Amino acid sequence: MTDKYYGAIIVNVSGLELLIVNLKNLKTLERVKKDINLGDDVYQNKPVSFESVDRVSEALTGFVQILNDYGVTNYTLWGSQALSEAINADFIADQLFLHTGLTIRWLSTSQETYYRNQKAYVDFSKEKDSKANAIFLVGITSGNTVITEFDDRKFVSSTDFALGPIKIAEDLQSLRQTAPNSIGVLNDYIDSKLNDFYIGNPSSVIHEPEPSKIILLGTLPMKRMIDRYRGDQEQGGLTAKAFNNMVDDLVDSSDQYLIEQLKVDESYVPLVLPELLLVRRVIRLTNATEISFSDSGVVDGLVNNEAVIKGYSKQNFTSQTITMANNLATHYGVEQDHEDLVTKFTLHLFDQLKPLHKLGNRERVLLEVASILHDVGNYIGIHEHYLHSEYIIQHSEIIGLSDAERRTIAAVARYHSSTTPSEDLSHFQHLTADNRRLISKLAAILRLADALDDDRQQKIKKISVSVKAPKVIITVFSNANLAYENWIFNSKSQFFTEAYGFKAVLKQRSVKTK
Repeated sequence: MTDKYYGAIIVNVSGLELLIVNLKNLKTLERVKKDINLGDDVYQNKPVSFESVDRVSEALTGFVQILNDYGVTNYTLWGSQALSEAINADFIADQLFLHTGLTIRWLSTSQETYYRNQKAYVDFSKEKDSKANAIFLVGITSGNTVITEFDDRKFVSSTDFALGPIKIAEDLQSLRQTAPNSIGVLNDYIDSKLNDFYIGNPSSVIHEPEPSKIILLGTLPMKRMIDRYRGDQEQGGLTAKAFNNMVDDLVDSSDQYLIEQLKVDESYVPLVLPELLLVRRVIRLTNATEISFSDSGVVDGLVNNEAVIKGYSKQNFTSQTITMANNLATHYGVEQDHEDLVTKFTLHLFDQLKPLHKLGNRERVLLEVASILHDVGNYIGIHEHYLHSEYIIQHSEIIGLSDAERRTIAAVARYHSSTTPSEDLSHFQHLTADNRRLISKLAAILRLADALDDDRQQKIKKISVSVKAPKVIITVFSNANLAYENWIFNSKSQFFTEAYGFKAVLKQRSVKTK
């Protein structure tokens, strides 16, 4: 069978899921789920038990058999960010490989959000009857909540915070023993976390509230409960008022009522009230008037991403990553004109030097983000700002990036200025040889682009690049005196020679005035 068929498997704290699709049309061939509770161990900071890992291995073996039955040879095993934080995550990965031959690839929270949002975005982009311009995708997992904002169908921002039903349930149990008004205190606690959500994210603050809509992701047990509560004839979305009335009705419900009347699974019962309270506070925060549910999962985005890589799909969402980088640059007061010009030159250099670096579209995205963010460290201090830039990038969530990619971008930003990897072996030697080469190639390009506007005066508006071994000739178009730029360029280009084996040469051409 050709590579147009692909299988994505994800294992998380609640179990496993397999999705097999035809990449040409993204039609599903098979979707299989297996519930295995690993969260009790992970969130209590205990090693996941051998018995649980063995059950996962057994389920994976069954998934591989399904893939073989369909003749699918292109498939990948992914692991959730929450599971990667298990005390024995390395042992889990090793045991799964030994039993199944599959190597697990850990996802970051920002990647999970990026992939989970994709199907929901495609679905609501087709809607024509919604009155809400602002739409918030609310992804809720056991220990994490992510809110992604779209305005008029355009991505605005995405932020996550470590607050999920399991954490709230633990706090609720404690509060009931100490606080007479435990629900009120818990609401205040949730609000405090949601207020933290807006710190550093001014683009998402609703200054003049307008009707908005939230789409809940990862809350299918809640959806099933709500459907039974309302009656089968009213399945689907609901108004915020109807949801709040339901919460008021269920806040004091007994476990027996939830299990027998609403058919809630016994394992979900302790999470019902925490999840309802969390959603109600999100409704209040976003001024939502409509609520709907989406079955969009991480695997849906993973298969779409594979279709993009293989050239079958044009539903590419990397622009969201660039938007988040620009949001971060704005927050840290990066000089806009300098950022725009350096990024323009950086991407032009990357494209023209492709025969030398032989890197692909993904590496181009990483370099673009590094270029946008290379000066964020000035917010902390100009002296050794490149070190501050590295720190800020490493500790910022940027939707769509893996942890490894974020570290790569941070390293490129670190080396855009005075030091180079060859001069900084104590910091650089722990990286793999492949990653060292990648960082060096990207940083060398960024250094050249940054040198062309080192004085922040935008004297150069346009460049052209030609490769004539053993030289790379960069022609700049400007009528200004570029003595300073030549001096800086000659200094910063030495590392380019070291990384590429070609000498970068700067030439100036005048610009004809009309």
